[in-house]
Amino acid sequence: MTAPLYPLREPPHRVLVTTSSTAAGINRPAPATSSPAWGRPVAVLALGSFAMGTDSFVLAGILPQIAHGLYISTGAAGQTITAFALAYGLTAPFLAALTSRLPRKPLLVVALALFVLANLASAAAPDLPLLLTARVVAGLGAALYTPNASAAAAALAGPAARGRALSVILGGLTVGTVFGVPVGTAIGQHLSWEAGLVFVAAVGALALLGVLVVLPGLPIPPAIPLARRFAVLANRRVVAMVAFMLLASGGSIMVYTYTATVLGQIAHIHGTGLAAALLAWGVGGIFGSFGSGWLTDRLGAARTLTVAIALLIVTLAALTVCTSMVFVIVVMVLNGAAGWALATPNNHRLTALAPTLPSVVISFNSSGIYLGQALGAALGGILVDHGITARALCLTGVAVALAAAAVHGLIARPAPES
Repeated sequence: MTAPLYPLREPPHRVLVTTSSTAAGINRPAPATSSPAWGRPVAVLALGSFAMGTDSFVLAGILPQIAHGLYISTGAAGQTITAFALAYGLTAPFLAALTSRLPRKPLLVVALALFVLANLASAAAPDLPLLLTARVVAGLGAALYTPNASAAAAALAGPAARGRALSVILGGLTVGTVFGVPVGTAIGQHLSWEAGLVFVAAVGALALLGVLVVLPGLPIPPAIPLARRFAVLANRRVVAMVAFMLLASGGSIMVYTYTATVLGQIAHIHGTGLAAALLAWGVGGIFGSFGSGWLTDRLGAARTLTVAIALLIVTLAALTVCTSMVFVIVVMVLNGAAGWALATPNNHRLTALAPTLPSVVISFNSSGIYLGQALGAALGGILVDHGITARALCLTGVAVALAAAAVHGLIARPAPES
């Protein structure tokens, strides 16, 4: 799951940072007023986020088509998701440090161009090694674009409208998941899996054109040295919270990656029914990403995470007995809500531990999410290739989520959360 954005309450002179702002370390005092013309450029940035959100999850719906087209196993095809997530999770903090002194607009242009070309290369790949290489490059483009798009939106809007601007970037990510993934899945199933990736590239190209035409020049934020970024990992509770996120994301994505296999075997759902199930998961994600912020403000981060991880465990287990379309839709909505509800409260307690470096600890949380996706997709692929049943795969996801719950239970409650 792509990390949802949620505006954090911070002092007036600290730039607001969110989950999707993985490694954009910005601590520069912002202008006192918001720009009245931030709406159009932020909407263009959100279109790029739409493409990123679609690309993160669309392959899960067309894995059987990829496997058939390249004459490989479904498990091997699933490693394309591993490649994208692994590239994002491992490189985002380093790319933010390495590019911290570069102008923002050209950097966003390069990131989108890289993303578009990588998706076109993915569609043209004649074999698995070249497809995996293209997916790694797409992950690099996404890792470079997403945090800088969030930071740019915050800078454009200013303190007075920063929350609204960041929510627009979130809207791009969530709409990409809710509508882009089912559309890409339908295109991939009814035309070809290559056409599904061309659709993603086309949206990215439209965003690239918009950035070139609409986005104004932006100031270069002061850099946070790499050594200072990694110094926060000396705090064991930070490491434990990132480990929790990695395990929870891994358990969720292990099953989501092979949704086509799971629902095909257990409920005999394919084609349009599969696209509807993915749409239901995305709709649940909207409620989870926004609702988790509301719950965190009222219940605290620890209790919200307890509810979310419990719901994730229950819904992963429920998939083993889903034999009707209605049951599948309900469970997929709740599963999507649970998966997307984890990042915001985890960010909340991480920023309580390192209030002077919010963007840094959030970057590690986002890396934990993507590394969890990579490990979950990789492990799921290995198990599928070794003949594991769909029900056993779901139960394996339950076991990983239970491990995340155990880590959550061991983390001491930080003082105070509000």
